[in-house]
Amino acid sequence: MRSVRRALRLDRERRWNSEYAAGGWDWLRNIDERAHHSVLAGYAAYLKPGGSLLDVGCGEGVFQEELRGAAGRYVGVDFEQPIQRAQHKANATTRFVVGDMNEFVVDERFDVIVFNESIYYLHDTLAGVQRYESMLAPDGVLLISMHGKERNDALWTALDARYTTLDRVTITNVRDVRWTVKAMVPPGSTFRMAPQAP
Repeated sequence: MRSVRRALRLDRERRWNSEYAAGGWDWLRNIDERAHHSVLAGYAAYLKPGGSLLDVGCGEGVFQEELRGAAGRYVGVDFEQPIQRAQHKANATTRFVVGDMNEFVVDERFDVIVFNESIYYLHDTLAGVQRYESMLAPDGVLLISMHGKERNDALWTALDARYTTLDRVTITNVRDVRWTVKAMVPPGSTFRMAPQAP
């Protein structure tokens, strides 16, 4: 069974690397893709200003650009080709790591972990997100964006059964493409919302 999973992972990795190399994902930079990135960046800046952020399935770092310095430390993980395209943005506080999100492990804890249109690629969504809880600070926040397709309703139902939603928003762009974005915390979280100004 392990050899079958490895073969599937390698096939998926080859396909993604090939698509990125050919420019097949360049459309992610279009204006009609930016709204959900902006909401995610806004949540990160508001909930964990200057915090550390792990971007799971980061592609070539389009979301990282939207952060505009809101994260104190940024780590993006994805397959080789998109990471190669992102490396020119690496600096003292921003790094990009080659890895498969289904196996990625890092001995760090982050204030924010983002799944921006990437959660679908976990082999087992709930178990996969739970695995990332070990990389989340005790008062850390999960930010999740999913395309507003009916087939994703079951994923939200599974996530809603485990995680507490701090806030959520649904965005529709000019082409009537819809996303749902949620800020969530796991069971046992020590996160406390900052007091609101009157």
